Amino acid sequence: MTAITSNHASVTVIIPTLNEEQNIDPLLQQLTQVSVNNCQLSILFVDDQSTDQTVAKIKQWHQCYPHISVLERSGVPDLTQSILDGVKHCSSEIIAVMDADLSHPVDKLSELLTPIITGSHDVTVGSRYVKHGGVAEWPLHRRLISWLGGLPARFLTDIKDTTSGFFACRRACFEIIDRQACGYKILLEILSAGLDKFTVKEVPIIFTDRTLGQSKLSSKQMMQYVKRLLEICGGQVSTATGSKFIAVGLSGVVVDALFFNVFLAQGWTISQAHIASFMIAALSNYILNSIWSFKFQHQSISSWLTKAFKFIYIASIALILRGGVIALLTILFNMPATLAIYPAIITAAVVNYLGVSFLVFPHQTVPHASINWRVLALGISAFILVLRFLYLGTTELLPDEAYYWNYSQFMDWGYLDHPPLLAWIIAAGTSVFGDNEFGVRIVTYCAALASLFFMFRLTRLLFDQTSAYISLLLLSIYPFSVATGMLATTDGLQILFWTAGLYFLADGIIRQHIGAWLALGLSVGLGMLSKYTTALFALSIVFYMLINTQAHHWWKRPVLYLSAGLAVLVFLPNLLWNAQHEWSSFLFQTARRLQRDTMFSSHYLVLHATVLLSPVGLILSGLALTKIKSLVNHAQHQEIMRQHVKKLIYVFTLLPLSVLIYISLNHPPRFHWTAPIWLSLIPLSAYLLSPTSSPTTQKTGLKKFAIYGAALLCLIYGGILHYSALGLPFKVESKLTSHYFWKHSAAKIHQLEQQIMAQSGQRPVIICLSKWSVASALRFYDSDGYVDNILSRNAIGETATMYETWTQPNDWQGRPVLFVAMHEKDIKSPKLAKYTRGLAATERHKLDINNRYLRTLLVRQADSYQPAGGK
Repeated sequence: MTAITSNHASVTVIIPTLNEEQNIDPLLQQLTQVSVNNCQLSILFVDDQSTDQTVAKIKQWHQCYPHISVLERSGVPDLTQSILDGVKHCSSEIIAVMDADLSHPVDKLSELLTPIITGSHDVTVGSRYVKHGGVAEWPLHRRLISWLGGLPARFLTDIKDTTSGFFACRRACFEIIDRQACGYKILLEILSAGLDKFTVKEVPIIFTDRTLGQSKLSSKQMMQYVKRLLEICGGQVSTATGSKFIAVGLSGVVVDALFFNVFLAQGWTISQAHIASFMIAALSNYILNSIWSFKFQHQSISSWLTKAFKFIYIASIALILRGGVIALLTILFNMPATLAIYPAIITAAVVNYLGVSFLVFPHQTVPHASINWRVLALGISAFILVLRFLYLGTTELLPDEAYYWNYSQFMDWGYLDHPPLLAWIIAAGTSVFGDNEFGVRIVTYCAALASLFFMFRLTRLLFDQTSAYISLLLLSIYPFSVATGMLATTDGLQILFWTAGLYFLADGIIRQHIGAWLALGLSVGLGMLSKYTTALFALSIVFYMLINTQAHHWWKRPVLYLSAGLAVLVFLPNLLWNAQHEWSSFLFQTARRLQRDTMFSSHYLVLHATVLLSPVGLILSGLALTKIKSLVNHAQHQEIMRQHVKKLIYVFTLLPLSVLIYISLNHPPRFHWTAPIWLSLIPLSAYLLSPTSSPTTQKTGLKKFAIYGAALLCLIYGGILHYSALGLPFKVESKLTSHYFWKHSAAKIHQLEQQIMAQSGQRPVIICLSKWSVASALRFYDSDGYVDNILSRNAIGETATMYETWTQPNDWQGRPVLFVAMHEKDIKSPKLAKYTRGLAATERHKLDINNRYLRTLLVRQADSYQPAGGK
C-alpha cells in the first residue's frame, strides 16, 4: 500500500472501457489497495456501450466500494470524448487517467499523483521512453512502430512518450482542450493546448501488454490520430478534401507530363520545358482546387487573391525541389528526362499538398503560437536540408572546393594555408562515393546536420524548447550556414565545432556535467584542425572562465586541464607538421597576412556581416544584443543562471568580433571570418522571436519580417541552385559566372590540349593564371585523368599557395604551353612572354550549353615553356 500526504485533495481516476469484463476484477483488486492520505480517491469508469458484462461487474464492485462508479455513454464511441465526459461528471480537483487492460502499473499511480498534489507540476505522464521506463515483452518491430508513431507529436508536447494513456493533471488542464478533440490520445490534446503553460514531468513506467481481452486500436483510429495531429499543427486535412485534391492532382500529372514532352520535342531545354509545363499544370490545379476541393474556404475576392499569392509561392518552392529531382535523376543517374519528370511531378505534388493544407487553406482553428512557430521552423529547415541534398551532387564544385579536393590528393598532416581536417573528410567521402561532387560534399553536409543538432540543444539549455525550434530556422536560413552546410570548405567544419563547443561549455558550466568538459576539449581540437581562427573561440573560453566568478571553482578541477590537454592532443599532428615546416602555415595565416598594404577596412566587416546573415539575421542579431538583459532576465529565474547566460553570449560575440575589428583598422578582413561569431547570438535571436519571451501581439511585425524574409531567402537559394544545375528559362550573363562552370571549360581545355598534342607530338603544359582556383577546377574536371601538366601561376614566378609544393615547373621545360585565365589583365601579363617562346595572341572561347551562356574562356598558346624566365 502506498500513501501520499495531502491537504484534502480530491482525485478521480478515470478509466474508459469497452468490453473489458475480463480485466475489471484484477484491475480493481489492485486499485482498491492504493491509498492517498488525507485525500479522497474515487474511481470512475466511463463505458462506451460495452456488449459484455463490463458494466455489470463495475456495479457489483460499487455495492462494496461506493467510491467506484460507472458512467454509461451513448453516441459514437470515442476515447477522448469518454474521458472528457468523465471529467464533466466528477468534481475532483485532480484527474488521473489510465487504461483498463492492466497495461499500466497501478503501483506507479501514487508517484504519478504526488507532483500534482504538491503543486510542483501541472501534468505528470507515465512514460515508457525515459530512463528506467520500457515495454515488457514487445518484439523489436512493435517497439519501433510505437516509437515512430509518437515521434511526430514530440515537437508539440516536449515529452518523450506523447502517446501515453497513463497520466494525471489538474482539472483546469481539460478546460483548454479544443472542442474538436477526438481520437484515442487525449494527452496530446492537453499538452499541445497547454504548451509553454504547463509544467510536465515524466514518471518512468514499464508498460505491459494486455493479456485478457482484445485491443481496441484500429487502423481507423490511427488515421484519426494522424489527422488530428495535422489539425493541431494547423493543417486542413479531411477525407473529402484529400480525395478531391488527389483527383485534381492526377489530372495535373497528365497535363504536366503532356506539355513537358511536347516542349522537349520542340527543342526546349529541360529547364524551360519543366518550368513551363509545371506552371500550366499548377494554374489548372489551383483553379480546380479553389472552386472544388477547398471552395468552402473562400469568403471574398481579397481572400481569393491572398490565397492565390500564397499558392504561387508554394508552387515556386515545389518547382525548385522538382528541378532538384530532375537534376539528380538525369545528371547523377543518367535517367531520360521523359522518365525523370514523373518522380519530379510526385515530389512537387506532395509539397503542393502540404503547402495548400497548411498555408493556402489552413485549418479554421488557429494553432497555438508556439506550435505555429515550430511547424514553420521544421518546415523551412526541412526544405533547406532537402534542397541542399538534391543539388549536392548536381551542381559543380566551386574552385575553392576543387582546391580542397586537391588537398585530399596530397594527404598530409598540414598544408600551407589551412589545417588538414577538411582534406581528410573529403578523402573519406570520395573513397565511398567516388571523385565527384557528391563525394566531396557529403561529409560537410552531415556536419551541417550536426550543427543543427547542437544549436537546438544549446538554445534549449539556455532558453526553452520553442526557442530551440526557432533557432533551427535561423541557422538554416542564414546565408553563411546555407553555404557552409553544402559546400566543402573549412568553414562548415568550423561552424560545427564552434556550435558544439558552445553547447558543451554551457552544459559543463550550467549543468555541471563532467563529460561535457572533455567534449569541449575535443571540439576545440577538431575546430583548430578545421580552421585556425578557432583560436578566437579558445581565447573566448579562457576569458569567459576568468570573468565568470561563478565558474572559478572549475580552475581547481583536474577535468578543466584534461580538456585543454585533449584539445592540444587532437591538434598535435598539425603542430608537429608546422614545427617541421618552419611554422609556415601559422606564419601564412598571421604574419604574412598582416604584412600586406595597410588600409582601413572596418566598414567591410559590416558589409560582410550583412551578406553572411542577410538583413533578417543582421537586424535580429542587433535587436537581440541590445535587449539581452531583459530577455535573459525574463527567461531565467535564478540569478546565477542569468549571469552564466549573459556572459556567455557577450564574451563569445564581442571578444572575437573586437579582435577582427582591431585587425580591420589596418588590414582588410576575409569575407567569411566573422561567420562563426554570430552563432552565439542565434539562441538569443530565437528567444526574441519566441512567444515564450513575451506575448505574440507585441512582436507581430518582427515575426512577419522574419517569416517573410525567410520565405524570400528560400526562393533565392532555390533559384541559385536551380540555375547552377539546370539553368533558367531565360539567358543569364554575369561576371560571377567567370568563376564558375568549369566542367565545360575543362572539356574545352582538353580539346585544345589534344589539338596541340596532334600538332606538336608533345603534351603541353597548362598554366593557369590565378593563385589556385583555375588549376584546381581544371584538375578536378579533367576528363583524361592526367593532371600533372596542369600548373598554377607559380610556373611564371608568382605565388600559388600549395601548388608551389605540388607541381614542378622545371619538369615541363621546352614543352608547348597553353595559358588559361579568367581575366584580361592576367592573359595579357608581360610575364607570359618572359617564360615562353613563340607566344600567340589571346583567344576567346565563348562556352554555352543548350543556348545557355556559361562563360568566356581566355587562352593563349606558346611554342615552348622556359621555367627559368628565359635564362
